[in-house]
Amino acid sequence: MRARYEPSGESMETVATPKTSSKTRVDRRVNPRYRFSVPITIRCGEYPAAQGMTIEISETGLSAITAAPLKINDMVSLQSIAGGPVSALVRHNVGRIFGFEFLPLKTEQVKKIREICASLSRYPSNHLGI
Repeated sequence: MRARYEPSGESMETVATPKTSSKTRVDRRVNPRYRFSVPITIRCGEYPAAQGMTIEISETGLSAITAAPLKINDMVSLQSIAGGPVSALVRHNVGRIFGFEFLPLKTEQVKKIREICASLSRYPSNHLGI
């Protein structure tokens, strides 16, 4: 809602204005996302290990906040996910929030991630814009 002032009139009129976005996003994700907040360690090439905090997880990836100097398509190792290290690619970045896509997982890791997801609340689609 927006208040519109008419200088010639004595009152203000409230007018409903639709919220539109010039950036309509389509959710391309194959799997639903779930709220997941745990500390992780991110290792990438010759850079020192960096700390991060996950935001959400799905069967195919997760997002996390970190100050690590990561770039799109960097291959990383995420520690403390699914009972051990998980290899992933950096796929998205908005500020300090990064989206990671898991590389092929071991059967035990897939099972563990599915168990984690089944115990969590759904995360709103495109909430983070990544």
